[in-house]
Amino acid sequence: MTAATTKETDLLYPLSLFRERDDRPLPIVQIIEGDVMPDPYRGLLVHHGDMSSRLEEFYKAPMRLRVLHVEQTERAYRREVILCTQDTGLPVEYGAIEINLDAFVEPLRTEIVEASLPLGGLLNKHGVRYRSEPRAYLRLLPDLTLCKQFGCEACAAFFGRCNILRDESGTVLARIVEVLRP
Repeated sequence: MTAATTKETDLLYPLSLFRERDDRPLPIVQIIEGDVMPDPYRGLLVHHGDMSSRLEEFYKAPMRLRVLHVEQTERAYRREVILCTQDTGLPVEYGAIEINLDAFVEPLRTEIVEASLPLGGLLNKHGVRYRSEPRAYLRLLPDLTLCKQFGCEACAAFFGRCNILRDESGTVLARIVEVLRP
C-alpha cells in the first residue's frame, strides 16, 4: 500500500503513522455514530468547526500547544500534540495531525511550523475560510500511551474523531485524529 493510499483509507492516519514509527500498538477503536456519543463529548466532537475554539469555550480558557513529536518534509508537517488549558496546563486533547504545507502562504506557514498555537486557532486568527469534515467518531479503549498523556490512571473509554480540514476549493489542509480527555 502506498503512502497516499494509506492516508485515504486509514481512518487513524496520522495517529497510525506515529504509533507504527515508535513501535507502539494502536488503541482498540470502535467507530460510533455521532448521535450516540455521550455528552459532553458529543458537543465537543460532533460539529463541522475547529476543536480549539470548542475546547476554549468548554474549559473557559485559551488553549496552548504541548508538542510531543514533529516530522517535516518539504510538503507536509506532522506533529503529535497535547492541547492544554493555558491557565492550569490541564491536558484536554491529544492530536495527531498532518498539515499540507503547500496549502498555506507566509507568514501562516511559518506560524504553523513554529507550533505556537493549535492549527484551528491559527486559521481563525488569519481569517482562513475552511470546513471541517469528520470522517468518523471514535470510542477508544484506554491504552497506556493515552492514559499517560492525559495523566489518568484508568477510565472506561476515550472519545475522539478522525477529521479532515479543507479550504473553500476543497484542498485538504490537514488530516487529524483528535482524542479528548476522559
